Amino acid sequence: MDIVTKSQFEQFKNQFSLSALSDSDAFELFVIYCVVSRYVKSDTVSKDLINELNVGNGNDWGIDGAILVVNGRIVTSAQEIDDLLTANNSLHVHILLVQAKTSESFDIGNLGKTLDGAEYLIKDILGETTLPSCNEDLTEFRYLLKHVYSKSADFSDNKNPRLSIFYATCGTVNENADFTSRIAKTKEFLLSSDLLNLEGVECNLLGKKEIIQLYKETKEQLKADIKVEQKITLPDVPNITESYLCFVKFAEFKKLIVDEQGEIRESVFNDNIRAYQGDNAVNKAMSKSLLEGNLNLFTSMNNGITLIAKSMRPTGMNIHLSDYQIVNGCQTSNVLYNNMHLVDIDDLQLIVKLISSEDKVIQTNIIVGNNSQTEVKREQLVSLLESQKAIEDFFIAQNKYEKLYYERRSKQYKNGDGQIPQYRIVTIPFLIKAFVSMVLAEPDKVGGYYGSIVEEFDKNGQKVFSPHTNPALYYTSALACFRMTECFTDYLIDRKYKKVKYHLLLAFRLMCEKYSLPDFNSHRIEDYCDHLCMILSDKQRYTKWFNASTKLVDSALKRSPVDSDRSSSDFTKRLKELAREINEYNKKNK
Repeated sequence: MDIVTKSQFEQFKNQFSLSALSDSDAFELFVIYCVVSRYVKSDTVSKDLINELNVGNGNDWGIDGAILVVNGRIVTSAQEIDDLLTANNSLHVHILLVQAKTSESFDIGNLGKTLDGAEYLIKDILGETTLPSCNEDLTEFRYLLKHVYSKSADFSDNKNPRLSIFYATCGTVNENADFTSRIAKTKEFLLSSDLLNLEGVECNLLGKKEIIQLYKETKEQLKADIKVEQKITLPDVPNITESYLCFVKFAEFKKLIVDEQGEIRESVFNDNIRAYQGDNAVNKAMSKSLLEGNLNLFTSMNNGITLIAKSMRPTGMNIHLSDYQIVNGCQTSNVLYNNMHLVDIDDLQLIVKLISSEDKVIQTNIIVGNNSQTEVKREQLVSLLESQKAIEDFFIAQNKYEKLYYERRSKQYKNGDGQIPQYRIVTIPFLIKAFVSMVLAEPDKVGGYYGSIVEEFDKNGQKVFSPHTNPALYYTSALACFRMTECFTDYLIDRKYKKVKYHLLLAFRLMCEKYSLPDFNSHRIEDYCDHLCMILSDKQRYTKWFNASTKLVDSALKRSPVDSDRSSSDFTKRLKELAREINEYNKKNK
């Protein structure tokens, strides 16, 4: 590994606390992180997530990373796919496969294994049964693929999934005739299957130069320069630095929503209340107007687009935007993107409101105000709840135990001074699943998309985020999940328990607690949480208790965990019963 690649790689290992891993294992995670970060920019890619995406554990069909991206989100369960379909009415699917080697050269044999692996995945969907065996992680991914294809009638714009294959080494890319012909052979088969997008099958060779570029991209702040035709300065408002109402040609506007690969930037719609709704009646009408050439009518009928930026600098008719979000106009932007091929569309005039503010309260009020006429979907606005600020403040103030950083707004720590290691960042999905599993004691109910989890509990009268819940409970559950992830990464817990890791989290609390969980706003909560956090601050102690928890899981299952256990309420019930029996026995025999 050359000195430049080594430097970037070591920085990554430090940021994700991976020093205990061998270079070959850590390099797999490094490349997975780089690839995923290019295609999924709306969410922070956590240590827990890249571990979950890593299937390279032997008998892996030459695949180290298997990633399924649906509607711009990484999914790891069938329930998440179903939830995204319910929320967005359609599915836009992208399959990413990664193989990474620390060698200095590209090997046709290694590439061939990965290409064979891609073919096996498609053959599996086609129903072929004479396939080589594979490990449990890859088996789970195969099930996930089959599930998404069972929803093929709902594929966005009737487009089949895209497939991108990546083979990475620390050498220099030099694609010879052998590589070209081997890649062409696999592409011919994949395209003949009629299961993939004809224009969306690619095989990418990544050398040290390409990997370094991908890693640099993970740190880049979202920036754009656009030229506006006309602009009107809006009245002064406290804590708003700049605000304009502008006419912007689509030729300029698309700089905001289309990335260097020609893909739509899903990340710029992260704060838009409604995700893209696909080919619904309103979006069909917009597309029809464009297809019929009624560009002026389109402008007149459209409500306009609202964008918030942390920084905005006007220079004449040009405006430089930094760290921006489109908070209203997701549907319009996506329809325009889907029709970029139309003649004269670059001349289409859009009404765009540009606002610059770093004040979080102002940003929240603008987001809600610009979307007050729309139904709030279940996966949206979680980060805008008042209780989120209290949780964030508690994490910031915490100085007794492990320093963690709660990210209530996606990527809010990305553009900091680099002093916050990424493995210490706690995302909203991470916290929800940890809290519901460990504190609410419902680990079988965290398999879906995180917004759906919140909505389901709200329906049943039990709020996941309540202003009456002591924030210490959120921190403690996050710390426990953080430590569990470390144990899996460092092979301190048998990886077979990853299938039921949220049950393991509940088992840990039940085994360690010195008395039953008090009311969530009780004065005793601080003492309850301190007891658990003290254990979680001592590696020897928490490793011992997590391994004791695996024994409780074994007793509840009476066999090794399987995929279906993670959603089993009977398993949850049995786990609680056994823990209660053990605790009662220990009390009697003190």
